[in-house]
Amino acid sequence: MVTRTFQGASATERVADRRARLVAAALDVVGDRGVRDFTMTAVCRAAGLTERYFYESFARREDLLEALFDSVAATALDHAVRAAEAVPAAHLEARARAAIGATTTLLGDDPRSARLYREAIGHPELAGRRQDTIAAFAALLARLIAEAHPELRREDLQLTTLVLTGGVVDAVGFWLDGRLDADVDALLTRCARLVVAAADHHCAEVHGAEIREQR
Repeated sequence: MVTRTFQGASATERVADRRARLVAAALDVVGDRGVRDFTMTAVCRAAGLTERYFYESFARREDLLEALFDSVAATALDHAVRAAEAVPAAHLEARARAAIGATTTLLGDDPRSARLYREAIGHPELAGRRQDTIAAFAALLARLIAEAHPELRREDLQLTTLVLTGGVVDAVGFWLDGRLDADVDALLTRCARLVVAAADHHCAEVHGAEIREQR
């Protein structure tokens, strides 16, 4: 099979470039119009590409929306992981604050991504991906807690961290919408301390069980 090049780029590279342009343009369209009014035509216009190139990478507009959401979610999770790992494992409150702060800063600095995440809950196909993202962040919190408290098992923290993450996501959403009367420092402090309180609760349960077994 012959792969032709154009201006130094292979056919595969050109397809990847056009796909990336469509995803980038999709974020702009969501920022301007929202998820409900998101259209293939608007994305192609913003990307400077014809519909032919849209179908080169995506079968329907929902496929592009899903790819966009996955990209934004992966970036947010990567920011959170990197921020947490820059803090020693024993400092749970600082690690939780760093992780939550990294994601909050990302959404606060990019209203397009914030709008996508907020409106995903009302989209039948994005809602499931939003839940997957919450589960991924909950797993991160479980890892941070378990690394700070080796006596705890991550699987035992799943329910607690899911509840915590869901609450944090909604609190950040309220803050982004200007509906929360608190500055970002107060928001992050409260969220991080809730993580510590949850960890302390689980530690107390484990220690209590050990004492009962010794009796």
